Amino acid sequence: MNVVRAQLADIAADRSDADIQAIADTACAGLASGRSTDEIVDTTRTLGTLDAEATDHATARELIKLAIDTTCFDQRGRVDEF
Repeated sequence: MNVVRAQLADIAADRSDADIQAIADTACAGLASGRSTDEIVDTTRTLGTLDAEATDHATARELIKLAIDTTCFDQRGRVDEF
C-alpha cells in the first residue's frame, strides 16, 4: 500500500490500507479469472465505489500494474496489457 501512497497519492489520500488492498484484490481476481483488459480497467476505475468513473483509464491501468507487482505476482505475464 505504501507503493500506491507514494506513486498515486491522489488515489490513496482518503482511503485506508484495507480500501487500497481491496482495489488490488479485485484487479487480481479479474486477472486470475481471465477477464479482458477492458473489463479489468473498467472495474478498477470504480475504485470500489458505485462511481464508474471514479478515476481515469491511465490511473486505473497504473493501479493494475501496481497490483500485479505487489499482490498478484502470478499474473506478471499480463502486465504488458496495461
